[in-house]
Amino acid sequence: MSWRTSNIAFLFFLAGIFPFRSNASEFFKSDSCAIIVASRASLSEARQWIIANGWEDAAQVYLGENGWYAIAVAEIPTDAAQGRLSSGKASGLYPSDSYCSSGRHFVREVAWAIAESTATDSPSDQLWNEFDARPFTRSEKVFIQSGLALQGEYTGLLDGVWGSGSQRALERFTRSAFDREPLNSDAALLSLYMFQAIEVAGWKRHLVDNLAVSIILPMKALRLKEREGNYESWEHETKDIYLIFNDLKASELSSLHDELANDSDLIQPPYTVRQNELWVTSGRLGNGTFYARSDLILGTWSTSVVFAGAAYDGEIALITSSIKPNVAGLFLPEENGLLVKYTDALREFLEEPNEGNAAASPRSNTPLQPDAREQSTGTGFLINSGGIYLTNAHVVKNCSAVRVGGEPADTIAVSSSFDLAALAAPYDDEARPLAFARSDIGLNADVTIAGFPLHGLLGGLNVSRGSISAMKGIGGDETTVQISAPVQPGNSGGPMIDRFGNVVGVVVAKLDAVEVANVTGDIAQNVNFAIRGSIAKIFLQTNGIEYSLGPNEGNVAPDEAAQILQSATKLVECGSP
Repeated sequence: MSWRTSNIAFLFFLAGIFPFRSNASEFFKSDSCAIIVASRASLSEARQWIIANGWEDAAQVYLGENGWYAIAVAEIPTDAAQGRLSSGKASGLYPSDSYCSSGRHFVREVAWAIAESTATDSPSDQLWNEFDARPFTRSEKVFIQSGLALQGEYTGLLDGVWGSGSQRALERFTRSAFDREPLNSDAALLSLYMFQAIEVAGWKRHLVDNLAVSIILPMKALRLKEREGNYESWEHETKDIYLIFNDLKASELSSLHDELANDSDLIQPPYTVRQNELWVTSGRLGNGTFYARSDLILGTWSTSVVFAGAAYDGEIALITSSIKPNVAGLFLPEENGLLVKYTDALREFLEEPNEGNAAASPRSNTPLQPDAREQSTGTGFLINSGGIYLTNAHVVKNCSAVRVGGEPADTIAVSSSFDLAALAAPYDDEARPLAFARSDIGLNADVTIAGFPLHGLLGGLNVSRGSISAMKGIGGDETTVQISAPVQPGNSGGPMIDRFGNVVGVVVAKLDAVEVANVTGDIAQNVNFAIRGSIAKIFLQTNGIEYSLGPNEGNVAPDEAAQILQSATKLVECGSP
């Protein structure tokens, strides 16, 4: 029997109900409940049920704590629920297993009509649908958790169990990077991070000999400093990361953990666990973080201690989340699994502009003047001591030769979709790399930009100040922010820093005022755009390019900001073929 009906107006009259309120944070009134006509294990199944049964105009979908999607069609007074349900079931309006829910166990409302996913969609189509962890295998979820840990967002166990902690970590990541809810593409992006980190630093699950403990470590970047009996010490070749492994007696256990817990440099009370078979002590010091874990295995305490500098919260999170008191542990996803398919689809998208798919492409077709792509100069800024400069892709597009600060440079990475490029140039001993901010900047925050506008007409580096006018670009573009700082041809690729002197964006374009005036009859004034700093970090991470994070402290004066920018910013010149 079908529950379909063609007269929605009649249904509202029969049940005496009213449409849902828009405030989904409260879900329903305290004296009301929602009629749930069906629950499905996936959003795709819920969508199919809604369409098949004619509830498109009334249905709202809520994700429950059990991971299922509840389909609600009306909100009614609780004291009238039993009678309304009985009459609705008798008339065939509602299925026989319908019930009224207070919404207490709902997690959030889901926009079921937006993402039209079907079982036949290709991975590239599914990339842009709302994230759903259930189709992924346990090892795939471990890999996503690993990526979140390396981003400094996840501190739970790498166990492949996708609970509220994993979901909140993913939501923090996507809100910081894109100011939106998670999509499947975000899982693919985290996977890209991890594959690149594995290639560059050799992250893998390592067995600590004689301790029956395994741990995920960047083995290419670590070197063994000392080994004596069961004692080992390791250090990172380029980063402030140190590890110690040892097998302790019961008398030594308390001494170690108590010493760490009472360290005079602790800036807040330490986190401690004291159980029969597990001891943990961790804390933040003035110059970094430490974590110590001891597992009782075969009568002695297998102990791992990790120290990391303040800039390496992501590395210490991945290392400490992975410690397991056994030799087994999932890490890599299945070679032909869904996550790898998503990752391949995203890699293809990042390598080639997807102008035919407006929903997928982060760029809009609104008239922008991206610093005159045909011009032969732009701006770049130094991001690490290896002589790597960041600029816009359009600055070096179709260049037969590139020069940075007058010196020959090589283009080592390009993303047309994000309009970013990385250049390798001879390192200038007097230059100082810029550090990135740890998170995106907020609305109306002060910023300073630098560049070489109208090169040949204006002299030298130009520094100007402004603020964040809007958190999205033209057409809701999530990869850019609107800024009030003046932008002219030649500014493209220049750095945008916050009040702490940290990079929060890359100057990219100005609104084409003439073209807008032709359409609207009005002149748009000082409407300019910068690529989000988080997008720039994504670009660098996916290409294995190192950068540093700066502290959110110590406001820099305007003249000091100019000095910081002057040291790192160079003219980029493009020779046409």
